[in-house]
Amino acid sequence: MKRRSFRHNLAVVALAAVVIGVVTFALLLISARTFPIYMKESPDGYTGATAEIKDPAVVEMVSAEKKGEHWVVTFRALQPGETEVDVAFTHSGEAYGDLKDYYHTYLYVTKVGTILESANKDFHGFHILCGGLSVFFLFVGIYLLLQYRRRGKTDFFTYDTVLNLGLSGFFLLHGVLFLGLLLFCIVYPDEAIGRLLFLALEYAMTVIVLALLPAVLVLAGALAISNVWLIRHEGVRKTNLLALLLACLLVGGVGVCVIMGFVNTQLFAFDPASVAVSCARTAVSVVFVYFAAMLVATQYCCVIAARRKPPLTQDYILILGCAIKKDGTLYPLIKGRADKAIAFYRDQKEAAGTAPVLVPSGGQGGDEVIAEGEAVRRYLLSEGIPETDILAETASKNTLENMRCSKVLIEAQKQDPSVIFSTTNYHVFRSGILAHDAGLKADGIASKTKWYFWPNAQIREFVGLLVRGWKRHLILLLLMLAFSLVFSNLGAIIDRLISM
Repeated sequence: MKRRSFRHNLAVVALAAVVIGVVTFALLLISARTFPIYMKESPDGYTGATAEIKDPAVVEMVSAEKKGEHWVVTFRALQPGETEVDVAFTHSGEAYGDLKDYYHTYLYVTKVGTILESANKDFHGFHILCGGLSVFFLFVGIYLLLQYRRRGKTDFFTYDTVLNLGLSGFFLLHGVLFLGLLLFCIVYPDEAIGRLLFLALEYAMTVIVLALLPAVLVLAGALAISNVWLIRHEGVRKTNLLALLLACLLVGGVGVCVIMGFVNTQLFAFDPASVAVSCARTAVSVVFVYFAAMLVATQYCCVIAARRKPPLTQDYILILGCAIKKDGTLYPLIKGRADKAIAFYRDQKEAAGTAPVLVPSGGQGGDEVIAEGEAVRRYLLSEGIPETDILAETASKNTLENMRCSKVLIEAQKQDPSVIFSTTNYHVFRSGILAHDAGLKADGIASKTKWYFWPNAQIREFVGLLVRGWKRHLILLLLMLAFSLVFSNLGAIIDRLISM
């Protein structure tokens, strides 16, 4: 991934946050200068409302009107301060005597001229707040999705592809959640009180985790089943337990998020214990959803990479090495890569009349009798590939060196060649990224592997890609945690500001 691309995306997101934040805040300041009180219409109907304001210098009543099934009494801020307010809804010109026809509250006018209702931590403008958040999250999610699609067409094999897709899913989930809150505020304005919406903000990440629960359980079950089959066929080894470990982490992560959702806290109070619990709950949920999004994005990119079909116009086919048998013959894994390359070689020769050069790549491991590249070269000869169509590379020790060393050999024969590489399906995407790192512009073709081996191998690829981009993940997680922690404790923050 090019550093400037990552910084460019961060700059776009930061600019969007500033612009949308400023506009939202400005609209909030305008909207919150008034405060509506809702009262549902009585069965025999109200005719109006009167207000008794203890300190009329703080607020004034500006209107009382019927809207749908509710009467709405609106107050306007006059000067900073707090006052007690009683609203009586009248019938035939007189106030009802029943308590249900009265609304008692305290209104607090801030120094910037906005009104807060002390009891419910309420203000007029939650629809604007939810709208601003939904616009921000949806904009960033759609922008990153478009970036992913653009990358997929021009430069698919970079880590930008995973980051853009994973972050797109992360932001779109939030965007849909806050869009739902916006619709709730619009459809049920009388129910959209501060306490309810601050509660929604505090538990937003937990709600997202719960929404993902069915998919997580299905994925965890599939991983566990594949791992059991893998162990039955290939024995118990640390590397054969990755899928089972991930299944446990997925179920455990959801469990922790759900359990922390039921931990009792003092809502909307700037109490250290309550704030600490809220922060811990939000942090666990953010980390879980973030890495779940990255896991899905990585697996999707790996699947798409394995299904790519390069045109039959190649100059070279690089065959990536892996372990061979003690007698120098090929294991099924590396044999599958060689067979895939041979099939492409023959298809191109038949369709285009030109034969690409096969480049078996791989050096000699400490427990191998010959180099992997040489072992594959012998296999290619046994399959009828002419010696003149084989260019073996036998010095490399890993996939990155496969790419670098083969690039030197290829470019010694031809400048600006058309190159593809052949590897196992789960390995295509990360191999493409390593080819990009080596300066080798190459597409990939995929050989198949056993179904129960594929999930475990995919997880290795996921871990490898995470480690590769750990600095960027750390930066992104810290930014998202800071943002989420502020909004999950917004009720407590406002309570603190009121009490100051």
